[in-house]
Amino acid sequence: MIKVSHELPLCFLNKGKEWNDYDFCLPTYWFKSEQYKQHYLDAKAAGRFIIADNGLFEGDSFTEKQLIEFVNELQPDIFVIPDVWNDALLSLRNAKRWTNMREILPENTKLMAVIQCTDYKIGSLLYGQYMDLGVEAIAFNHSSTAYQDFFPHENISISKMMGRIYFINQLKKKNIINNHIHHHLLGCATFLEFKAYNDPAYFFIKTADTSNPVIFGLKEQKYTFNNCWDKPNEKIEVWFDKEINNKQLECIKHNIEVFKTLL
Repeated sequence: MIKVSHELPLCFLNKGKEWNDYDFCLPTYWFKSEQYKQHYLDAKAAGRFIIADNGLFEGDSFTEKQLIEFVNELQPDIFVIPDVWNDALLSLRNAKRWTNMREILPENTKLMAVIQCTDYKIGSLLYGQYMDLGVEAIAFNHSSTAYQDFFPHENISISKMMGRIYFINQLKKKNIINNHIHHHLLGCATFLEFKAYNDPAYFFIKTADTSNPVIFGLKEQKYTFNNCWDKPNEKIEVWFDKEINNKQLECIKHNIEVFKTLL
């Protein structure tokens, strides 16, 4: 079963052990909040599995020095190498640079490279190039422009959902997937996508992260068939350090329970 982590606002960080299978740490808040930073340092000390992101989805652009300091202080199990939206060449260049810096990174931190592409051929070639570099983990982002070409649909969320499923299945069908490394799903366009991976054939997908059920709950919305095809535009930062009311909490708990049933 895929292990999932939902990004949480400050007031719910203590729910992480209850709601999340592992911890997904965002440098955006690591540099912004001492409370957030200490929570993840405590999680590391307690032996929690941690994946540290690079901040791309949050719209941040940290310096290489900042990210190296971040990784060395937290010493996560996996660090997501800085990637560039829909740009395979720059994402590969970054992967080469970070794999060449292993000697200044924690020994037990694996490097995860993200597939960024505009079509299947580029994506499949990039996967192979990452393997040649020796990266120990691969992530599939949820918002590639290639997905919309794979599965055109008037609802962009459906297009992205089905596009990622198609892309992964094509890599699997053509024996490009390396079953011996860690694969990760970065976010989602619609939570229903995860039902597609509820099959032993997808054993190579080890983890996923998504704030989807939390964002819906923070907007005081429970998952229903009518809203399951929508993707909220808001990010956790809108509520990051705000107080949460009982209705929001009720909706979040409901959505996380529904999400679990998909897996």
